[in-house]
Amino acid sequence: MSLLRMASRYLLARLPVTLLTLAGVALGAALVCGVLTLRRESERAFAREAALFDLVVGGKGGTLQLVLSCVYHLDLPSGNIPYADYEKLRRDSRVLWAAPIGLGDNHEGYRIVGTEAHFFDLPDRGGRPLFSLREGRIFVDEFEVVLGSEVAATTGLRLGDRFAGTHGLVKVPGSEVHGDFPYTVSGILAPTGTTQDRAIFGTLASVWKIHETEDRLHSAIQGTATLQREAPRETTAVLVRLETPGLRLHLADEIRRRTGGVAAIPLNEVMRLYQGVIAPMQRALLVVASAVVVVSCLGMLATLLQAGERRRRDLAILRSLGANPREVATLTFLEGLLLCVGGLAGGALLAHGILAWAAPSIREASGLVFTAWSFDREEARALGVMALCGLLASLVPALAAYRRPPLADLSLEG
Repeated sequence: MSLLRMASRYLLARLPVTLLTLAGVALGAALVCGVLTLRRESERAFAREAALFDLVVGGKGGTLQLVLSCVYHLDLPSGNIPYADYEKLRRDSRVLWAAPIGLGDNHEGYRIVGTEAHFFDLPDRGGRPLFSLREGRIFVDEFEVVLGSEVAATTGLRLGDRFAGTHGLVKVPGSEVHGDFPYTVSGILAPTGTTQDRAIFGTLASVWKIHETEDRLHSAIQGTATLQREAPRETTAVLVRLETPGLRLHLADEIRRRTGGVAAIPLNEVMRLYQGVIAPMQRALLVVASAVVVVSCLGMLATLLQAGERRRRDLAILRSLGANPREVATLTFLEGLLLCVGGLAGGALLAHGILAWAAPSIREASGLVFTAWSFDREEARALGVMALCGLLASLVPALAAYRRPPLADLSLEG
């Protein structure tokens, strides 16, 4: 019988203890792999989205808030800018592509983004079109909309369906529904793997009309309606792609000085968010996960030492039957090796399996797309370090078995 098979049978003979030891090792490995994978995938998802735009121009306020609200649809915008500012940007020779967006309403929690038809001409960084239609066409009439793929899948809306927007950017019970201005679905986009899959795209003119009508109605109800000139058109923000990314800082500074708005560089804001908030939290979680790994290795060491003490007679019989000290030590070491490898493999599968299970919920909540079963060198190195710790823990009972004299054990049992 091979030593590996004997080691497996020894572990199976004390199955409850073996399973508990495996669970401890797997939990530590799962925590480490989970933290590393979440860090890698969240950073990649945020950076992929931020790279779509060189600048986001919006009203005075925080630049991070501007990026989160207008690129990721995760926050509330701080204000508006004149539509004329967008027209100037679009005519600028340094600007490759620019599109206005107007926010203010939602449907079932999904934001209705007012924009213009050329918004869908946005290329990805490889020069390929980011958007493509799965069904229908881009809006033509004022109250036609194009649905992001996730909106269509979640709400069940189809081509030709009609719905009304609700005031506000989040779903709140009792919010005002704009029932007099129903939208009609004219198209559904193919998945892009970005937060744009969670948006409903309509015309900027429809956003203006709804809210101007609403303002006039409220003024009439309050008795404050007066004859006045039409207010200047505004937009929540302008998304900009430049001819040369190296112009970001220069143009952003120019916009701050010459207009009443601010310009944010999405990549810079995402990196600032990571370095200031997310990275410290991830490091703290990684420290906790590493502590769990150390405790798991100590538990495995204790289990193997205890098992060695309980099998002193068995090991002594093996020695008396001709097994040399090296073979006895190898048998004990193989038990630790099986526990270590089994726990690490189980932990890695557990971490990625949980992420695969949670990925749809993460995408639905934030629009960020995670690749659950991706694996990189950093995770491989972490597993390697954990494996080394486990092997070192296995060496202690193996050396103890190697040095133990067999005849003394037989006399003690006798």
